[in-house]
Amino acid sequence: MIEEKQELCYGCMNKLDADGHCRFCNYNNGSPMLIRTYLAPGTILDDRYLVGKILSFNGEGVSYIGYDRVTNEKTVIKEYFPDTLCTRAEDGEKILVNPDCLAKYKTFMSEFGEVYKVLSRMRNLPHIVPAVDMFVQNNTTYAITEYVEGVSLKKFLQENTGMLTWEQVKKIFPPIFTTLSLIHNAGIIHRGICPDNIIVTIKGELKLIGFSISSIRTFNTELTPELYSGYAAPEQYTSLDWQGTWTDVYAISAVLYRMLTGTVPPEAHSRTIRDTIIDPIRLNPSVPLHVSRVIMRGLEVKGENRIRTITELVTELFEQPKFVEHQKGATQTIPVTKPQVKRTSNAKKQPEDKFKKILPSVLGVSMVIVIMCLAVFLIYQIFFAQGTDDRDDSGSQSSLGQSTAVTTTAPVTSYINEGTTTAVTEENSDLGHGAIMPNIVGYQYEGIRETIEKDFTVELVHDYSNEHTSGTVIDQSIPPDTEYDPEYKNRLVITVSLGSETVIIPDYQNRTQADYISELEELGIKYAIIKVNSDTVSAGYVVETDKKTGTEINVKNGEVLTVTVSAGPRQTETQPVTSEQESSSSEPTEEE
Repeated sequence: MIEEKQELCYGCMNKLDADGHCRFCNYNNGSPMLIRTYLAPGTILDDRYLVGKILSFNGEGVSYIGYDRVTNEKTVIKEYFPDTLCTRAEDGEKILVNPDCLAKYKTFMSEFGEVYKVLSRMRNLPHIVPAVDMFVQNNTTYAITEYVEGVSLKKFLQENTGMLTWEQVKKIFPPIFTTLSLIHNAGIIHRGICPDNIIVTIKGELKLIGFSISSIRTFNTELTPELYSGYAAPEQYTSLDWQGTWTDVYAISAVLYRMLTGTVPPEAHSRTIRDTIIDPIRLNPSVPLHVSRVIMRGLEVKGENRIRTITELVTELFEQPKFVEHQKGATQTIPVTKPQVKRTSNAKKQPEDKFKKILPSVLGVSMVIVIMCLAVFLIYQIFFAQGTDDRDDSGSQSSLGQSTAVTTTAPVTSYINEGTTTAVTEENSDLGHGAIMPNIVGYQYEGIRETIEKDFTVELVHDYSNEHTSGTVIDQSIPPDTEYDPEYKNRLVITVSLGSETVIIPDYQNRTQADYISELEELGIKYAIIKVNSDTVSAGYVVETDKKTGTEINVKNGEVLTVTVSAGPRQTETQPVTSEQESSSSEPTEEE
């Protein structure tokens, strides 16, 4: 049933102005439906819910903005509609199930209903969006959930410097941990946790959305999968591996990784082939060391090696670490059972204490000074001789007081680790001869940029790569393990990935030219604009593209996507009429 009197905007469900214009979103209720697969805006369900525009869709179904005409509140209407198993009838409402898919359709619909039944019983949890109503109509099931005013965590991060500090995360994220743990206890695994499915409300609270049946979040099932690259766990890329609470641990750890570093982790499936993930602390040195380590344990590729539950993850994230790794230039005490001598500045006092015990009290101050000077002289001679021998073995010379390099073939992990002996350290950047070039391929360039640019004149080259995510180093002109002299600032050409050669063409339905073009530019897709008159699509909105949305386009080869934009209805030109023409036949001319 279609609503006859239009008082609400189908785009945002706010009241229209007297002239039918929406001042909030500029949605045009008269815009034609270019996709007949889904319910038309204005449809009434269960004699109660008004259907608006499409918010999202996947292989499980479609979500619409809605309006509850009983409570006079906005809602979200979720329709079970697995498009691989069914189609929409000609009446635009009823769903027709493919005859050979009836059993699968009913099985998945039962699971869909069960998910939202469980969520409806969890209405007391303030950090999820529970179902408030469910009903069967049009040969399918509908779930009604609350409409949350806010923005996605993804957009929130984009508008707030791209990342947060650990102190900020500690303040806003614990409710999500608690909620997720309770959901797991109720038998629900989310499988789609990502910044897109976490809403930051206008009150600054976080809410988890995007619940779906398991088959939609797993490859090789009968439904079109919806996996979030970088956040989906490795076991979701096959139907043969077990999934469980550890699957959501991977996703929530990936979200923490993104929040603290500003970088999305590499896709899990690619990590099973070649793991190029970088510890969070290397991308953002302000991340606490124990937090970085816990996140990496939550992102273990193999599920059996991963942190198994949210409770375990939270315990390790927030409890006081059992030890603190010694930071360069810092003084600390390491709590161990066996007494240890502190390697701190206080160590210089130990020889003095020893002298007090050994030397007789009758010795004068002058004798103590003489003995201490002799000891210092001997130590200096031994150290200098050893340093000379080491430099001679390496085949290079060293002047007195000049820092020497450790000529080892240390991997890149020791190159940028803190607190270790490496070819490059913060205290000793003037290495002289013998510094070793590390292997930096596979690392995010921004994460190692400051360290690399201390010793090299860097020249960046960008290229596409199907193996490496955007921003990852894919080649270096100086081979690993090559000796170099930082004093000469050698030229180092670093090739950085632009991402995959091909990207997915985004959907253009009900989108303005500016909005759609902005996304194309973000994806690196070249485009051409064609404007045509249209009586069915509002001016400024995209009419069609010359390539099917959802398919791949090669951005490396510079493939161009032609975007057709509506210029509005064709305007009828008014021609001046003479008196002779007025008196002529009133029949319309061929031109008219």
